Amino acid sequence: MNHQTHRQRSGFTLVEMTVTILVGLMVATITLILFNSQLASYKILQTQNFLISEAPQINNTLNRIIPRANFFRMYGSLTDAKESSNAVIADGKVIALKFQDPASPSDSSFGVIAYDDETKKLNYYHLASMAELAVAAPAWSISNRIEDTVFYVENGVLRTKLTGPNGEEITYSTTTLR
Repeated sequence: MNHQTHRQRSGFTLVEMTVTILVGLMVATITLILFNSQLASYKILQTQNFLISEAPQINNTLNRIIPRANFFRMYGSLTDAKESSNAVIADGKVIALKFQDPASPSDSSFGVIAYDDETKKLNYYHLASMAELAVAAPAWSISNRIEDTVFYVENGVLRTKLTGPNGEEITYSTTTLR
């Protein structure tokens, strides 16, 4: 009698395991590449969103306020503006504006545009006198999506450099009535 035993095979061969691992690595690599591509696209979209929607609104607001002023003074901080001391011509975080009524030059009002480093907000204060700034709250916020704002004067032109949430920078230029 011939006894032949058949063994059942259990498990995978080395070739099958190698092919399976290679296919898994290829799928993982492609997934990682697609994920990185999505992150890059998202960052570009966020940058474009700030530059297309938020920045023009800030520009419109600043260009409605600043050109109406008869005079401006720039300060390095809101504290300096409250004390009316340490005026600067570069690296300003606050700009104080004086508005005069042409029909009655003795009637004037003031506006202050101030960037708050802590809250990351660009605020506007409307005041009857600069003395009110010491106790005033912002009348409204121009933007709360800015990482930094710097005012400076270059060749007699007031410039405002805004830094967006993803490091994008945009500079606006304007002048007052004077």
